[in-house]
Amino acid sequence: MDQRVLLADPDPVATVGLTLQRVLVDRATELRPLYWRAGRQERDGSGPFSAILRADGSVALGAGTTLSFDSYFGGFFEPHWRLNTRLGTLVLSVSVSGPCIVRLRRRSIGVDRLLAEREMGHEADGGCGQTGHFEIDDGSLNFREYGMLYFEVTAQADGARFLQASWNTASTGSPVSLGIVFCTFNREASLAAVLQALAADPVAPAAAARIVVVNQGRPGLASHPLLAPAAARLGARLTVVEQDNFGGAGGFTRGLLATLDDPALTHCAFLDDDIKLEPDTILRLAAFLSLAHANVAVGGHMLDQVQPTRLYEAGAVLDPFDWFPRPILHDVDIAGTEGLDRLAQPQSVHFNGWWCFAVPLDVVRRVGLPLPCFIRGDDAEYGMRLYRAGIHTVSLPGAAVWHEPFYLKLGGWQLYYETRNLLVLAALHGAFSPAAAFRRAGRSWALHLLTYRYYGAVLILRGIEDFLAGPGILHRDPRTLHASVIALRERYGPEQVDRRQVLVPQVVARMPRRRLAFATWFGFVLLRNMLAPAPEAKPRLIGAGEFSWIGMRHADHVVLDNWWEPQMSAYRRDRGTFREIFRRGLPLLVRLLRHGGATGSRWRAAAPELTSDGFWRRYLNRGAEQA
Repeated sequence: MDQRVLLADPDPVATVGLTLQRVLVDRATELRPLYWRAGRQERDGSGPFSAILRADGSVALGAGTTLSFDSYFGGFFEPHWRLNTRLGTLVLSVSVSGPCIVRLRRRSIGVDRLLAEREMGHEADGGCGQTGHFEIDDGSLNFREYGMLYFEVTAQADGARFLQASWNTASTGSPVSLGIVFCTFNREASLAAVLQALAADPVAPAAAARIVVVNQGRPGLASHPLLAPAAARLGARLTVVEQDNFGGAGGFTRGLLATLDDPALTHCAFLDDDIKLEPDTILRLAAFLSLAHANVAVGGHMLDQVQPTRLYEAGAVLDPFDWFPRPILHDVDIAGTEGLDRLAQPQSVHFNGWWCFAVPLDVVRRVGLPLPCFIRGDDAEYGMRLYRAGIHTVSLPGAAVWHEPFYLKLGGWQLYYETRNLLVLAALHGAFSPAAAFRRAGRSWALHLLTYRYYGAVLILRGIEDFLAGPGILHRDPRTLHASVIALRERYGPEQVDRRQVLVPQVVARMPRRRLAFATWFGFVLLRNMLAPAPEAKPRLIGAGEFSWIGMRHADHVVLDNWWEPQMSAYRRDRGTFREIFRRGLPLLVRLLRHGGATGSRWRAAAPELTSDGFWRRYLNRGAEQA
């Protein structure tokens, strides 16, 4: 193994080139495991230790205490950078005050190696500290030997302090002028918090040449008092664009057009308006793009806002069988080493969600703009288009935002867009199979129908209808279409039940394992819904994990508890509604089976025009023309 680790002499003014990641310590206590941890020297776990975060951002250490940056934001995930960038020599810069030992380590393929060690801070530093630089050459390691790099600081006497550190490179990157786009809809408080976190950071705003906020909700966002502090700090970098509601696709594309029109910008990043932002993520994305090989886009991880030390998703792949997104590294505990070891093994993805995603504008000019599918599926379609064009999307560990997890967004009108847009996605980027589309859509429709979720069943049918209507559906005014989808809830939506109501649990049965038993019970449930009148019955409580057609085979009125919502949804069996939706659905599914292939061809033929600059400018301007 001929990779070298060199120790430069301590030099507080040494030039280390481009900063890739700052090592951060001054973060909320509940998030501390993602940044740093403290323990006894050599990790023996015995005896007292002392690590106190000071007001100036340093950490005061007691004798024998080890401060470790073996953490999600503190470590450096080497494989992702080595595979996708011109990283070259990596430089770790560490500043300490007082006598300390600094160790540089790499953990890979289950082995933790000590790469370098030196004593620092013994010379008189006048309290200003000393800086040491650890250089890690590119070398010629086998790819699997790369892993997560991290360092530790062990105090040799009371009063030692960790001051700061950063991961840098001596390589010269290409210029990156990043435009950041937010799409927002009536979330003034959330958006203001994100902008304020970005504006208040001493470094991150410099990585954002321009910030475009596209407001599709209540007008007058630019003058909203909650935005005033961030707007004052960001100054001319911040632009607020007002438009009617064209969904997430329309909002992000409006911002993307603004970045394309700005000749000073080279890259564009999408960020959701309801995230909690780690500002260093912006710096990390910009640095990665500066060094990235050609044809590379980059996304940030989605951390669970409810369980903030868990990774919810690190990009996703589309299942070739049903074209449903399958998240990568779903629900992983990243507060401990086991989860971090999993992150150090790169996995390819088809797309990264637009909660945090960045792409070179030259790539956008080549592959086109997003598809005008309003919401749910725009990021997946664009990611697949990049993938098919040879653009590799990297979901970068250590670049992340906290976002509301998807398990809080069960059901609702979104199901229409999911159904329609997944069919479109399969038609545009897969070997579209009408039989597979029939199976997937039919199965989802039947499960909703047999569990009395009539609103969901109708939304699925509406999605199939609009897919079969062809690409002309996307030429319609999306606001009118969206209103018609929402209106279906009045007729088919569930009732709401107060969580404080006392309910008896529903006795549920397990899914039959034998085919004959499965077919028998399925036939029984189908005939019961079709023929048996529904008596008045008191609602019974059923958990989300037990909510299935077999679990409800004898139930007539159930209340679903998903454990998160203050109000629960009640579903009541109704023979007339079941018959209506059943009679409407079967012929429609047969149409999908018979004509889905031809419809898919129409969608493929229309895609270049639907993703063109000219189409989008006409599409977004219709609201202004009608005003």
